[in-house]
Amino acid sequence: MESTFIFLVCCLVLFLGMSRRPNNYDEGLVLTAAMRVAAGQIPHRDFYFIYGPAEVYMLAGLFKVFGPSLLVERLFDLLIKALVVTCVYVIISSYCRRSIAAYTSLVTLLWLVGLNAWSGSPMIPVSLLNLISSALIVPVFLRSVSTRRMCAAGAVAGAAALFRYDTGIALFGVHACAIAIAIYLRVEGISNRVRTFAYSFLPYLVGFAILTLPPALYYLSVAPLHPVVYDIILYPRHHYYGSRNLPFPMISLRELDYLGIYLPIVVAGISIYALVSARGNEVSGFRGVPEGQKWRGFLVTFGLLVLVMYLKGFVRVGLFQLFLAIIPSLLLLAVLFQHRSSFPGPVRVAVMSLISLSLLTAGWSTLHEVRLFYVKHLSVPERMLSSARRDSPETQTAWCKAANPLTRGFCFLPEDERVQTIEFIDSHTTPDQRLYVGTTKHDRIYANDNLIYFASQRLPATMWSHFDPGLQNSYDIQTQMVHELEVNAPPYIVLDSEYDLVREPNDSSKSTGVTLLDDYIHSKYQPIRTFGDLSVWQGIHNPAAP
Repeated sequence: MESTFIFLVCCLVLFLGMSRRPNNYDEGLVLTAAMRVAAGQIPHRDFYFIYGPAEVYMLAGLFKVFGPSLLVERLFDLLIKALVVTCVYVIISSYCRRSIAAYTSLVTLLWLVGLNAWSGSPMIPVSLLNLISSALIVPVFLRSVSTRRMCAAGAVAGAAALFRYDTGIALFGVHACAIAIAIYLRVEGISNRVRTFAYSFLPYLVGFAILTLPPALYYLSVAPLHPVVYDIILYPRHHYYGSRNLPFPMISLRELDYLGIYLPIVVAGISIYALVSARGNEVSGFRGVPEGQKWRGFLVTFGLLVLVMYLKGFVRVGLFQLFLAIIPSLLLLAVLFQHRSSFPGPVRVAVMSLISLSLLTAGWSTLHEVRLFYVKHLSVPERMLSSARRDSPETQTAWCKAANPLTRGFCFLPEDERVQTIEFIDSHTTPDQRLYVGTTKHDRIYANDNLIYFASQRLPATMWSHFDPGLQNSYDIQTQMVHELEVNAPPYIVLDSEYDLVREPNDSSKSTGVTLLDDYIHSKYQPIRTFGDLSVWQGIHNPAAP
């Protein structure tokens, strides 16, 4: 009953705290990928994609049932976020007092509201699956766990791998290590440990395989392996660090939420101290041997999860990139707070301070986001009230009366120039015609708009519609793109200059000097309309579109 109440409250808060502004890049690429899947295309084979297929196939299925709509994706995202908070409460309430569980759930909810600009990211479902699967294996530290439970833990981890290959494989490694440590602590003798580990891990492995092997075999039956290897291994190995690396940010009064980047490491450090100090002294450390094993298992499992997922976000350091480490660190902190009386004075003070700082950083992030909504008039409550008063700006009013995937069910509001561009493409092309949305200069790539494809329901004219540094500004990929543009002949293309001035301290700020694609566009298309940072180009030899 409590968990149902928390879930419903979270759904309401997250809906009211939802931004009306779509995310042009990250959210746009997931929406466009789902649109491509719904049209029969296969990730990797037919379009470049760096995530697992689970989310885009789920969204494609929802779009088939309810129609393509940003509201559908947002409600799916909202549902998963509410489940994350509810899962945090359920896990912590089984280890700590309900007040501590409620506090931890509140901090989790604040983080989700504060980071809701990243709607649609597979990070959120991965976070949920990480928590569920890790909680399922903790009892292995106490006793032999049923085959069904271990198989379920493996299946949940396999589902996580289908959302993100890299974090799913990392989660698999975390659980293998946690199970091995549990067997080492619980069982005596090398042969007994090996046998017990095999008995415990084999069902987990079976569950993982049940979820991951069928999609893999299906893909190999319809597509070659190389595109997957390129998207997931070769490109990241050669380009990701150099082109996406960011330094650790400085903390200031304006950016107090950046404390959240550093807190997981401190929490993990104190957890390690708790494990070391409790070993051999379970009675004084954790109130009896069985109880000590229980907390030791929790700290080992979720501590490993924090450390490994922190490494995942270590290259591109940011709050959302480290979200997979921040949430399990809150669970660790809750357990440490529950048993703070077992620690020396300085450690108790540190735990109390971390509890306060966790609320401060999450709250600061939420306040920053709410203030941004207020300044830019992007809050859901304001939309509901302004709709009733009919006093919205003229562009917004006309846009919300139109029927398209961004207004169906609820009116989401891109920037005015993007609205005008979408309306132009929708009125000057037919649904069977392809579209290309690029940047004004393709020799330097940071990101690109992926939202216009979905909003206009026009399939991309190239498989490389999702831009990443080192790809679309390379000679080989531009050669492929020029060929695709020749074959698919989009009557109009859109060039976006909004990322031209973005400079990060990495290779994405460097030009490759490759202008093959730019030269082709300038020779085959001419600019006919400009809407702010967006310009529409028409094919020189194409007849006027309807």
